[in-house]
Amino acid sequence: MKVVIASTGEHLDSQASPVFGRCSHLIVVDVVDGNFENIKAIPNSGINAGGGAGIQTARIVGDEKPEAVISGSVGPNAFEVLKQLEIKAYKMVPGTVEENLTLLSQDKLEELTFPARDNGMGRGGVQRGKR
Repeated sequence: MKVVIASTGEHLDSQASPVFGRCSHLIVVDVVDGNFENIKAIPNSGINAGGGAGIQTARIVGDEKPEAVISGSVGPNAFEVLKQLEIKAYKMVPGTVEENLTLLSQDKLEELTFPARDNGMGRGGVQRGKR
């Protein structure tokens, strides 16, 4: 299964990111029989977006054509993009990228069935401008 996980760094020992749209990196991994193969770190260009970081990040994820994404939360717009692309989202637990991938391979991560509540803040905690 191909998986993308929001991360705070470029490696499997980096911490999984509690935010999606403004995570620093996306780690792409093929999980095969509990092993991690074809590992690739992608700097998240969505982090620099003034607005719509989640949507941009979801599009980057979509380009990788994974079956699943792991993150702490996914905002409503990004969640809709992932849903349209038929990519399942799973809630990360505090820990490393590797630990979360292992939990996913063991069916121990919770599937996100609805987006994070929109509270006027970007999911990364960045206040949006008034419209």
